[in-house]
Amino acid sequence: MAGVGNTLLAQSPNFSIFDSFDRSPQAGEGAVIVHQPEALKHLIGTRIDSDNIDILNGKTFLITQGYRVQVYSGNNQRTSRDEAQAIQESIKELHTDISTYLTYNAPFWKLHVGNYRSFEEASYMLRNLREAFPRIRNEIYIIEDDILLPLD
Repeated sequence: MAGVGNTLLAQSPNFSIFDSFDRSPQAGEGAVIVHQPEALKHLIGTRIDSDNIDILNGKTFLITQGYRVQVYSGNNQRTSRDEAQAIQESIKELHTDISTYLTYNAPFWKLHVGNYRSFEEASYMLRNLREAFPRIRNEIYIIEDDILLPLD
């Protein structure tokens, strides 16, 4: 049945899981009957606007609780911004696909990395960053934060 569903998916942009049930079963297969209001079927695959959806640079993101890795935090007004930006550039060179977030909340400059749904994902990046930046390895740790998950 997976092959049939994939074929239907390729043929129709409005394909849903329920469409794969609307076919005659082959020999040796059972039939699945889904009883639901028609209105519910039309909601499948429809994005609903809410407070936890954000559009940045033309891409849609879900804002949810997750984890990031804090790589830098400094409050020296003369040097902290430059240090954070230098670390941010170094991270971008090592991991071109990773998101970095440089913020200033007086008097602190902070650099956070990534959008991780699980602590384990964040731990993996934490180990990589500590290895890549041994000079600041003791400053790098995991924080809970609102993260952005791409929906497009």
